[in-house]
Amino acid sequence: MFKKYPLYTVSIVVLALLQHFVFSKLVILNASPDLLCLIIALVSMSIGQRTGTTCGFAAGLIMGFLSGNLGLSALVGTVEGFAAGFFHVPEDSHATSMHKKRMFYLAALTALLSGNILQALLHNPLSLPLYIRLPEMAVIGTIMSMLMAILMYHIVLKKFMRD
Repeated sequence: MFKKYPLYTVSIVVLALLQHFVFSKLVILNASPDLLCLIIALVSMSIGQRTGTTCGFAAGLIMGFLSGNLGLSALVGTVEGFAAGFFHVPEDSHATSMHKKRMFYLAALTALLSGNILQALLHNPLSLPLYIRLPEMAVIGTIMSMLMAILMYHIVLKKFMRD
């Protein structure tokens, strides 16, 4: 279990940099994909809710330092890690790769929805009304990120989550 921590740490730092410098520029109606949430969901699903929450807080701090929105990013990351932790699949379980795939998608969807809704409620740089901000960030941002989750699963995680 502990041998995956350095891999997760490096992945979080690399994805935070990619998120800030590349994917935050991919904006559709004020929403952009959130790659960092996907690694938080993966950690929460594979290690557990407590570690996922801590990982989400750390990832939110890194993203907050990069974006200048320290408190909100840390809170959003913490909530994402906590929400994704409900879909934890223990390492010693006899879960099939299909079950792990389903749990990853559910963890990612739950984390993305909770994070995007919280971000839409608390962050309003364009002074948009809530009835515009909420669908834009929660729906469009979640759809874009789930497309990234599908790509991430088929490119990287399929080999990682074998039986």
